[in-house]
Amino acid sequence: MELTFLHKIVLLALDDKGWFGSSEHKIKFGLVGAILFELYKMGRIGFQNDEVYVSNPKSTENVVLDRVLSLIKATKKQRSLRSWIQRIVYKKLFLRKTILKQLIQNNVIRREEYSLMMVFYQTKFPLVNVDLKKKLQEEIYTSIVSDKALSDHDLMLLVIMNNCKMVRKNFGGYIYYLKMRGKIHEITQFNPPKTETEEVIKLLQTAISRAIMASNVSIHI
Repeated sequence: MELTFLHKIVLLALDDKGWFGSSEHKIKFGLVGAILFELYKMGRIGFQNDEVYVSNPKSTENVVLDRVLSLIKATKKQRSLRSWIQRIVYKKLFLRKTILKQLIQNNVIRREEYSLMMVFYQTKFPLVNVDLKKKLQEEIYTSIVSDKALSDHDLMLLVIMNNCKMVRKNFGGYIYYLKMRGKIHEITQFNPPKTETEEVIKLLQTAISRAIMASNVSIHI
């Protein structure tokens, strides 16, 4: 299958055994940031003074994107970007579950129930198409270490991977991992942003990071 942007994010958030691991909590926020980015790129939403507005209410023909777009359309209250990310995550729109189901249907991963002492049950999603993920990892790795020009989606993907504990998980065993990690840090500074889209990506990066930090605080209170 040809992976969509959202498919790539969920696939890279899983380790080789099918666990989200350290990305389990953070990826929820990163995925919502990616959805908002997709809606922006499709001209459905825009950002002004750190607030989100609908610029085109037309359906995207994508069930995951349309769930989020419908929620934003139905809410009259003005919200900051971070507030929207938190609200969408806690609304339980089954965004990640829907994407996982799509990957299962296309034989990229499979679903397995894992039991611990026959008491605690967890779900994992081991890879079926190992080559597909390996190819994706190689493309990202080569682009970074060879200083290849990156697309807007590439930049957004790096932001999500950096904020959701996904870099070491995917590239820790590569020979130039430390060089790659340093380059990702440098790239995602956006200092200064070169385009309007990079400004939006930087806004999303800040909002994702703050939403994750706020959720970590609330978990431990």
